[in-house]
Amino acid sequence: MNKYIIIAVLMTFCACSNDRPVRQLEHLGNTPYQQDTILVTYATQPERALALLDSALLLGNISDYRGQVIRATIYSKSLMEQRLDSAILICQSLLSHDSVRNAPTEQENILDMLIVTSRLRHDDEAYLQWATQKVTICQQQGEETERWRTEADIGLLMTFLGQVDEGFMKLDEAISRLDGPGSIDRMDAFIIAVKRKINALNDLGCYADVIPLAQRTLDRLDHYEQHTSDYKEDSYRLSWSDNPADRDRYLDFSRAQAWGFMAQAYALLSEKGTVKSEKLAAAQKAREYLALFDQSGYGKTFMARRFIAPTQMALGMYDEALETYDEMERRMGTDTLNDDYAVILRSRATAAYARATANSQLNQAYDLMSRYASLSNILSDSLHRSEAHNYAARYHAQEQQLQIQEKADEAERSHIISMAIAVIALLAIAFAIYFFRQKRIISEKNHALVRMINDQAEVLSVPLASQKEDGEKVSMFNSIDSVIRNERLYANIGLQRQDICDRFGISRHALNDLLAEHADGLSFPQYVNNIRLEEALRLLRKETSKTVTTIADDVGFTPANLREQFKKKYGVTPLEYRQNL
Repeated sequence: MNKYIIIAVLMTFCACSNDRPVRQLEHLGNTPYQQDTILVTYATQPERALALLDSALLLGNISDYRGQVIRATIYSKSLMEQRLDSAILICQSLLSHDSVRNAPTEQENILDMLIVTSRLRHDDEAYLQWATQKVTICQQQGEETERWRTEADIGLLMTFLGQVDEGFMKLDEAISRLDGPGSIDRMDAFIIAVKRKINALNDLGCYADVIPLAQRTLDRLDHYEQHTSDYKEDSYRLSWSDNPADRDRYLDFSRAQAWGFMAQAYALLSEKGTVKSEKLAAAQKAREYLALFDQSGYGKTFMARRFIAPTQMALGMYDEALETYDEMERRMGTDTLNDDYAVILRSRATAAYARATANSQLNQAYDLMSRYASLSNILSDSLHRSEAHNYAARYHAQEQQLQIQEKADEAERSHIISMAIAVIALLAIAFAIYFFRQKRIISEKNHALVRMINDQAEVLSVPLASQKEDGEKVSMFNSIDSVIRNERLYANIGLQRQDICDRFGISRHALNDLLAEHADGLSFPQYVNNIRLEEALRLLRKETSKTVTTIADDVGFTPANLREQFKKKYGVTPLEYRQNL
């Protein structure tokens, strides 16, 4: 039977690898009627499942990526600590795979396995880390139901980690958000959120608060059966379209768990109560719900028997508890070198001791406790050896990977540096060529400009007025021009129009008329500046020993003003003119 179950699971994954639409039941740890099958398939005969997987990979029926997903799934359901560690390593590796990074649904699948594995290892910090990542993805994808299902997990973890008030606030918000009809998936998420709060209450010893919560689960299931049309069957998690029998098994499981929680709560209230009548009433209620649990289909599974045994103990049903533990041991077969079996031995010893105390027969209890102590030592030694070997293997693998990565990084750095040097050299050469070319072009332009300036200077060396017809005004203008040039009046930086008017006894208006007629309409300052620039041009050409600053002072300019006026008139600065003579 187990062989066919394994083959069916592998065929399901193979179908997924071919991208055909296949309904999947996620959160297998929370899917009711699958628990016992998973334990038998993955925990008691993991080698057979892995052998089938290896054969499928060898034949090429599934991809390497899908094979890793299946292997992680098998390991994540194992009772062996080493297999759980391997599942975590595979899943962490898969999270960086392209098929996962670019597919939010695949990310959720991998995170679900990490969540289940962390829960089995009782690693609350890792559990919280993966659940938080999953909530982020659900928010991005708009998956509100799945988000609040996972928020309930986070709320439970917060209570375990000491943040009790904050944890219960989150649990209550998740339950409130999920309460009410909508879809089968939403109903399932609501039941799981309620179950998470029950777990938190049990951990804190608040057993009385468990009962109304479990009743809410029963009420929701009753409402579903009476108003099925209010619940959509479009969920990818739970749907009865392919197999209606799944619906009955789901309802059986969910009711059985609620009855189990109520039986346990009443039993513990009876055990811890002080008023005799209340204790008897609680014990009676516990037995009623225990009977309902035992009659359910789920109540006969391995996980159900393991769940209900402590309730039998709390009710003083030691014979029944021992029978339950015996049945669990038989179903585990030879797979007894694990923590689960150690817990079973300890619980059996406790039950045997409690029964023996009443019957004064302690031999069986002593024998069971001895077996438990011996197994604990073996498990401890085995675990330490396994951890040492596993850590050494991990360290060696990581060391090799780091060495490979360092060499690759060094080669990459060398390549990048070489490329950068080559690019910089090419850019430097290109810039040098461009710079010298531009410099040459500018130099040629400046040379041509200087030749043109010199040619113009030769023409302008003849006074403007001498080229015009004779007359009194011409004579006056020539006199003024000669005085300004020959007596170097232009060298006076403070030379004013009024100075010339006073010197020649004419009005400002008369001087303006002369300039307008014989100096091409220049104003007096423009006319004087032209004379200064002509003289500066001559000095730059003839007096090569003089500096530009000295020449500016000689012609009545400041150095800055000379540079500005010279550039404006001739197109080059005084220094550029001199350099290109």
